[in-house]
Amino acid sequence: MNKKDNIYSSTVLHKIEGKDIKINFGIEKSDFSRLKRILEFQPFQSGGFGKYRYFFALNYRINSEQKELYFTNVRVEQLKLNKEYEFELSRKFISNLLWLDQIEFEENIIHLKVN
Repeated sequence: MNKKDNIYSSTVLHKIEGKDIKINFGIEKSDFSRLKRILEFQPFQSGGFGKYRYFFALNYRINSEQKELYFTNVRVEQLKLNKEYEFELSRKFISNLLWLDQIEFEENIIHLKVN
């Protein structure tokens, strides 16, 4: 996640053509705080000192109270421990993840690629 000059973005690691590629895309200000909450969530603190990793599921459900927000599962891993938790993100962020999942060729996202 990045915030520079009031422009918010997120970097995700995505596998395309068998390669792990870092992709950066713009996000809404409200998703910046939601993503920060996700990345600060560390449920296995007694499980060791390993790095946490977060994986977004491609399933979601609409928040019936706020239709612009969706619930999605995020798998949280630390060393050999892992579990899925539900978090709230905007429809726009979820749509970006779904779009990225459809990309088959690196050349289609070269403008989003982080070196």
